[in-house]
Amino acid sequence: MTAPSQLPGMNTIPAIHTDLGEGIDLGYTVEVRTSTPFLPKVAFVTITLASIAGAIFTGRSFGLGLGLGLMRWFILWTMALTLGFAAWRTMYLRTTEKGLSDERMRPLADSALAHARPISRILAAFATVSTAAVAFVPYLSTTQQLWLMIATGATAALLWRGVATRRSGAVIVAGAAAQAAMWGSFDAAAGLPEVVRTLHLVAFGLWLGGALWNLGVAIPAGRDHPTIEAVIALARQLQRFRWVVRFAMPTVIITGLIQTDVYRAMPADWWMSMPGILIPAKVLLIVALIGIFITCPLYRQCSPVTGVCRVEDLDDTAPDR
Repeated sequence: MTAPSQLPGMNTIPAIHTDLGEGIDLGYTVEVRTSTPFLPKVAFVTITLASIAGAIFTGRSFGLGLGLGLMRWFILWTMALTLGFAAWRTMYLRTTEKGLSDERMRPLADSALAHARPISRILAAFATVSTAAVAFVPYLSTTQQLWLMIATGATAALLWRGVATRRSGAVIVAGAAAQAAMWGSFDAAAGLPEVVRTLHLVAFGLWLGGALWNLGVAIPAGRDHPTIEAVIALARQLQRFRWVVRFAMPTVIITGLIQTDVYRAMPADWWMSMPGILIPAKVLLIVALIGIFITCPLYRQCSPVTGVCRVEDLDDTAPDR
């Protein structure tokens, strides 16, 4: 087998020669495309559009107009981004990986945290705005607004400090999850509806915020360190995220259907006009996301770095033996 010829927009960089003990032999090359894959960006936009459709629909049920509905969406969207973003830092990113050199893993982790720092500050600014915006959500009581402002404000303060350590990431995850639980309690009746609403928000956040980390942190860090160790480490991070998405995806769908079950008796024309049309619109966007989730690995669209999407792709770069 010969290494593939260099494609337009692709840099071929000799990898370090090391035996990882996992079937990754000597002499592989790591190929890095200069452009970010298209499908992950489409997935992020699609998830966001689905969230807008859902938030506007639920906002209408609380008597919110378009402006207040979008404001409420922004608060929930920021919470979701924060939850999944910090979850990747806490659960998927490792400073040590079995079978990989700690000395070479450390620069990859440092690079990831450097890319995460400005995104964390952007999320902190969003959370700060959200803290003030909670006071303008009219259907919440003064006490409910106060609790949400405390939780959102505390999370904003933590985001300003960043996710440099796993502990700080875990505290931010807890803060965002607490916000989700509060919204679940304030938006739905006590009991099962409250649990369903909370699960819906948490699952959505793990999915959305993880997509943000992949685009804003994992992909740039992979470009910074085009080595075999980095490929294996990033592939493992992505696989951990995929396992979470495998649970988050059906959770979002099932809890969403449960929440809309009350509307099944509505006439056909209701589903074709506002706000009813937002439900099938969101369902179609979720179906599109499932298609993207399945398609990304097939077309090596998860990362511009060969092997991150599927480690087996490194076999195509191996020299003859």
